[in-house]
Amino acid sequence: MTANPISAEVIRRRPYIMMTTMLGSSIYSLNLTIVSISLPHMQGTFSATPDQIAWVVTAFLVGMTTMIVATGWVSRRIGRKRLFALSLGLFTLASLMCGWAGTLEAEVLWRFLQGVAGAPIIPLSQAISIDAYPPEQHGRAIGIWGFGNMLGPIVAPPIGGYLTDLYGWPSVFLINLPLGAIALVGALLAVPHVAPDRARRFDGPGFAMLAIGLIALQLMLNRGTRLDWFASPEIIAEAVIGGFCLYLFAVRAFTARDPLVKPEMFRDRNYAAGLAVAFGFGLLVFLPTILLPLLLKNLRGYPVEMIGLLLAPRALGVVAGNLFVSAIMARVENRFLIALGFVWVALSALAMSQWTLDVGSWDVAWTGLAQGIGSSFMFVPLATRAFDTLPTRFREEALPLFYLVLNIGGSIGIAGIFTYWTSNVQENHAILAEHVTAYNPLFRSHATTQMWSLARPLAIDGEITRQASMIAYNNSFVLMAIVAFVGAPLAFLMRRRAAARHA
Repeated sequence: MTANPISAEVIRRRPYIMMTTMLGSSIYSLNLTIVSISLPHMQGTFSATPDQIAWVVTAFLVGMTTMIVATGWVSRRIGRKRLFALSLGLFTLASLMCGWAGTLEAEVLWRFLQGVAGAPIIPLSQAISIDAYPPEQHGRAIGIWGFGNMLGPIVAPPIGGYLTDLYGWPSVFLINLPLGAIALVGALLAVPHVAPDRARRFDGPGFAMLAIGLIALQLMLNRGTRLDWFASPEIIAEAVIGGFCLYLFAVRAFTARDPLVKPEMFRDRNYAAGLAVAFGFGLLVFLPTILLPLLLKNLRGYPVEMIGLLLAPRALGVVAGNLFVSAIMARVENRFLIALGFVWVALSALAMSQWTLDVGSWDVAWTGLAQGIGSSFMFVPLATRAFDTLPTRFREEALPLFYLVLNIGGSIGIAGIFTYWTSNVQENHAILAEHVTAYNPLFRSHATTQMWSLARPLAIDGEITRQASMIAYNNSFVLMAIVAFVGAPLAFLMRRRAAARHA
């Protein structure tokens, strides 16, 4: 891959470019999870059912999916800098309107537009960061930029909890206003201009097929657990529509003269394998930030503020991991770092699978720190090596597709773990309840009957539910470890660094 020379002006602006891209990516990634903390408060404000209020999250994901598939073409058409600045500005405006929404319908609409506006921020910020450094320093660029990208979902729970508790749910949207304004000014002043390329035509039919297919898939994944999956006609319809449209898109990609996604990209082994690893990374990276707050709140009774503090070591792990990996990437084979990250996450998940209902703060903290370090070991080398040998002419389309695959992996991982956890709770409850009988010697002892008399079925059922839930969390962490162990060998599908450089 031939790199464009870096001008002296870009080198001079480099610190400001990196601060802008880090801030922009952190704002967007923060909003992926921070709203979830405020959903119960929003539900009360809008008098909505759990299924209705879930559309606040679903609408954002659908909007993101709709726009990200067109990011490459739009970036070429109007220019990378203009699209980045426009996305930041519209994202900030949509955040303001989300905070001001007076009805659930308005909230869902503005969340959809927020997702549309924010979709280009992550791939464009990475592309801008990479182009600010020479090829031999791309790992360093990804390490610096990745700190902002990965930090958002990790600090979202404590920030969301404090803001919601002190100022109400609109504050989780209004916090974007000053941050978005600073990022927008940075984009206008610091980000270098790249001339647009208007020669390539837009593949409208391909975009429609891909967008409809991905939206149907996203709806299916986001609503499947609540609707009991294929017992629901809606889920069946979404699966059929999504599968059919994605099939038509794949056919068009290989037959159209100027398709939305060029198949030639996938001939690059590092990029094709990188997509597989990105999918595995997406399966894992969001699960701890989803499972742990629920476990700590529902089973341990921790307040939201305390939960946020217990999740903070994960952010410290990301910082430490990014700094360390960025420093050694040039001297260590990147595939080993990626595989080590998967194994590290797997081992920490196995440690979490040994927790009981008496799990302490220290156990949560150190496993979170390990998870953060492991995530950095996976992401920084992956986001670098996946594009090492890919020709630069494909970068505008390749980066959005990379993050689309990662986000789909995240959606599948979250949907899968919640489905597994829910069914496992039911199974565990049924097994434990079988032992609650007058014939069980434990219920005949004087000490036991004082606390858990069979005449108090509600108290016994409540304790069985708690134990069944904890076992389900343990099993979910085991499943997470298995996925991580299976994902580790995927790193070796990519070429060795020496071979990649001479490709």
